[in-house]
Amino acid sequence: MRLRLKFADFYATHDASDDFFVRLLRRRHEVEIHPDAEHLIFGRFGYDFLHHEGVRIFYTGENVRPNFDLCDYALAFDHLNFGDRYLRLPLYRLYEDSYRAALAPAAVETGAARRKFCSYVVSNRRVSRADTARGQIFAQLSAQRRVESGGRQFNNVGGPVRDKLAFLRECKFNVAFENTSTPGYTTEKIIEAKAAGTVPIYWGNPLIATELNPRAFVNCHDYPDFDAVVRRVLELDGDDAAYLAMLAEPIFPGGIEPAALREEQLLDFFDRIFTQPVGQACRRVRVGRWGRRTEKEYRRVARFDLKYQLNRLRRRLGGG
Repeated sequence: MRLRLKFADFYATHDASDDFFVRLLRRRHEVEIHPDAEHLIFGRFGYDFLHHEGVRIFYTGENVRPNFDLCDYALAFDHLNFGDRYLRLPLYRLYEDSYRAALAPAAVETGAARRKFCSYVVSNRRVSRADTARGQIFAQLSAQRRVESGGRQFNNVGGPVRDKLAFLRECKFNVAFENTSTPGYTTEKIIEAKAAGTVPIYWGNPLIATELNPRAFVNCHDYPDFDAVVRRVLELDGDDAAYLAMLAEPIFPGGIEPAALREEQLLDFFDRIFTQPVGQACRRVRVGRWGRRTEKEYRRVARFDLKYQLNRLRRRLGGG
């Protein structure tokens, strides 16, 4: 099948030609990026999607909810049921190299237990102050052992590291904390740690043990406080057999990739959209008194969003 797509409202450096969804869809279809495409995939960093009258497909890896008054279909992290209009797609699935590496059987060597203690790579200092969960666990672990900090926050290795996974491989543990704790919200952090061959110390999604193998990481949600977490990490640090056993555990239960995250499932979701006539695939309410109310409210917000309007002006002047 020949598909025409366009993208809007993603981060500034987004490259549509090398987008995860384009690479995925090209495994089944011929895909063309075209400004007049009837199918739009859009993110949360703007309001350009409001100008698209065709099929709207929303994706976010951020901690926000899809609004089905504005989109016809959505892919996000929430555990919710919305018929064929929604598919759960946690952010870590888009990190293809790390995801595949984490799926591979772990090659554990006894020397892994003699590495440095723990790594910490956080650069978003705005959401990682000393009083946040990340800041607290860093302080409490650092009080016991040296924690190698390779991000911009608490950096103690001479500056931000260029190769995160190589840096993680140098340590036995990695602080894999989300910036917030929300059911279902799982980013790339725990998967990258596992892909690097280190044991993640995880905090964030309180339902993580229903999604990933609980024997493969230290789950802060299993403990009453961070003091207990630190005690558990120190126990593992002092017990090579227990540490190596955890390191060898697969990231998914039984080492089996969940059906919901397999390539075929993702492609089938999109095929159900693209095989419908456009008018039938548009599922949001677009007529009547209430049909446009949400869009009008968002258009009003967009008019007064200075950052968005300046970015639009720059794109016009730059021909983008």
